[in-house]
Amino acid sequence: MGNPQMSVNLHKQASMSRRERERARQRRKKVWLTEPPLDLRTFYRDALGVKGDDVVELLSRNTRCVYRNKGEVYTHAGEPVSMVRFVITGVSRGYVLGDEGEDNVLSFGYRYGEPVIGASCLSGKTVLFLEAVTDMELLEIPATVIKQGIQMEFTNALVYERLLAEALEKQMKIQIALNTLNGEDRYRWFLDEYKDIAEIVPQNYVASFLGIQPQSLSRIKRQMKAKVTTE
Repeated sequence: MGNPQMSVNLHKQASMSRRERERARQRRKKVWLTEPPLDLRTFYRDALGVKGDDVVELLSRNTRCVYRNKGEVYTHAGEPVSMVRFVITGVSRGYVLGDEGEDNVLSFGYRYGEPVIGASCLSGKTVLFLEAVTDMELLEIPATVIKQGIQMEFTNALVYERLLAEALEKQMKIQIALNTLNGEDRYRWFLDEYKDIAEIVPQNYVASFLGIQPQSLSRIKRQMKAKVTTE
């Protein structure tokens, strides 16, 4: 599910001065941390499809609203999976470090209700670093509470399996695109699949994600623009 509110907010911010944007950001952050305009029970029941009133109550009671500032790394690779986070607004990137310490971007998380944990299951350790590409509003809940909710109402295992299947399908699409398309077609694929964030994510992150050099991406964009002008 996309997040149209994020696009609206960014459009409004574009016409504001830097001081106005910072004041607006601080106001939004304060509201999210003190009086979040989100009903947690509705989120778990309707957005995620959690079953059982007792389970919904358990999850809601143990969830906290967190705010991550742009550029903040909030999960480090190799950490035990202790928390599950769900995106409400903003963009996150998952990356690993190369042999020379360079970032290699493997994923972006931005869809409403999307889990971002840096791992493929609720046990073991994280394999990705997770960083806020923009300011982010997240829901955070201990992984142990998620497991408890599954034990209380086993049909919730289907919710967990669905989220895992969606994440796997997303990664398969990425691998197919990266391994079968040339540079320009990869970028066109990105514009189609990630149209909600294509103008938000820094181009060096996009280039890393697509497995091409930043200068190659710049050339591809110029060539695409030239084709549009001549048509």
